Amino acid sequence: MTPRDFAQMLVLAALWGGSFLFLRMASPVVGPLAVAAFRIVGALLLLWPLLLWQRQARQMTNHIPMLLLSGLISCVLPFLGFSQAARGLPAGLLSILNATTPLWGALVGWVWARERLSPSAMAGLLVGLSGVVLLAADRTHVDSALAHGAVALALGCTLTYAIAIHHTKRYLSELPALSVSTGCLSAAALILVVPAWMLGPQPVATLPSPPTAWAEVPHITWVALLGLAVLCTGVAYLMFYRLLARVGPTRAMTVTFLIPVFGMLWGWLFLDEEVTWSMLAGTAVILLGTLLSNGLLSPRLFIKERIA
Repeated sequence: MTPRDFAQMLVLAALWGGSFLFLRMASPVVGPLAVAAFRIVGALLLLWPLLLWQRQARQMTNHIPMLLLSGLISCVLPFLGFSQAARGLPAGLLSILNATTPLWGALVGWVWARERLSPSAMAGLLVGLSGVVLLAADRTHVDSALAHGAVALALGCTLTYAIAIHHTKRYLSELPALSVSTGCLSAAALILVVPAWMLGPQPVATLPSPPTAWAEVPHITWVALLGLAVLCTGVAYLMFYRLLARVGPTRAMTVTFLIPVFGMLWGWLFLDEEVTWSMLAGTAVILLGTLLSNGLLSPRLFIKERIA
């Protein structure tokens, strides 16, 4: 990985870390369906002009079935799932759970792509799972059956991300990054936009002044939706697919190492969220498991260096 790749990964982590801040601000007000649909449409308003300018639209026509499937597993399911989970969990904790994506990626690669899973990788999966258990046992944020359900939902979303990454690498590697991101988001828009518009805002029942129409949605919510759509979806997806094409799925997924740092930082700065010791410990354990499961940390190599 070149310094340019690492710099792009840092910016991408900051953007995706911010997505959990925006989700936490918008989802309780307008609902998961509206959040998912708005972020997709906003991103497409940015990506489609670029696609037409680059004259890449025609390239997508031969890959429509795979783009539809990829749009479902990479956009529709995780966007809805994380938006729903954001109604019950803080932004920092959501970003930590998102860091399990490379763990799932190693497992999906082993099951689907027949990638070799060494003993240290197996150990990494178990270590990463223990980190999730540590977070789920934290009564500060996960103190109810609803919160535990939100944790399970967030983990299911990271599984779909891992499946989508391997699916994209196998079936859509011929397409440029701009075509892949625009095609996947366009497929997701076909599924989500009409139901979201017809249902309108779906706020949580405990909201003091819940909006019943789009005109009643507060301005700060629209700002959060705009940031989520343009920065955290349109720009971020384009950056990620370019990174994926250059460094491969396993290394590209390591961007999730940095997302919890920014997720907790943005939540602490803008939402006054508490960062607990169990959150920090859970993050460290999950990242250790991720490094082991992806072969980026080898206990055998460490022992050899110590002996030498």
